[in-house]
Amino acid sequence: MEKRRFFQYLAGERKGEVVEFDRIEEDDDMIFVKFKDGSRCNEELILPLNDKNWSNQLMAEISDPKNKWRFEEKWIGRQEEKWAENADGEKVCVKPFIKGRKKITPIPPKPVKAKFGKIDTSYTDKREEKREEKKEEKHQLHNDPVWVMMEKAKKFSTEVSMTLTISLPSKSLYDVAKESFDEGGTKVIEYIINNIDDKLLKDSLRTALTNAYEDEIDVKNKEDVQTNDDSKKDNYEVVEEPKIGDPQVASEEEVQEYINKNNNESGG
Repeated sequence: MEKRRFFQYLAGERKGEVVEFDRIEEDDDMIFVKFKDGSRCNEELILPLNDKNWSNQLMAEISDPKNKWRFEEKWIGRQEEKWAENADGEKVCVKPFIKGRKKITPIPPKPVKAKFGKIDTSYTDKREEKREEKKEEKHQLHNDPVWVMMEKAKKFSTEVSMTLTISLPSKSLYDVAKESFDEGGTKVIEYIINNIDDKLLKDSLRTALTNAYEDEIDVKNKEDVQTNDDSKKDNYEVVEEPKIGDPQVASEEEVQEYINKNNNESGG
């Protein structure tokens, strides 16, 4: 019969609670330890059994619920209010209350002789295989004529908009890390960045770049169509609109000349 395994929370809202091991889960190339109460924790945030070097881990494995971590609390910079009587016999506050900061130091349990086996991390071998595959793929690309052409081409700094969908820890867990550890919030962000899958990032960027180039081509095509329409106008014959001037009054000489001309034509 497999011996039961227990884990204790060292930080956060559940600090001090003990949970029982259930199984190991793998999610997005990360290993999680699942507990019988339904919760789980990334194995990188769990301190191994008998390890006393606690730094920023969320949990620790313990031998049994009776032999667990204790927590020593100490206030740093805290100051209680102090009152005194003034010259008129009235009580006044001479020292204001300063809350300070609570420092919690986990004290490890007694070490035990027996050690449980380490958590299975055989997925590490799979990661190494993927790295080798990527190296081979990159080597093949370097010999591709398009790749060679792009290597020699002049590059321009260009802004590209992209959408990235990633798995994030909950806001409550972020708050726990921020409040319980020094620079906890910053470390959560760094953890997320370090665990972003390169393939996911590259796929999102690949889509964004394709859209950027295709949109630019569509715009260029529209400009060409507009240019062609303008050029057709140049092929049409331009006919000037006739100009009609203001009416003018003829002189007596011009009228007589017109009459004589008509008489001669009719007489002839």
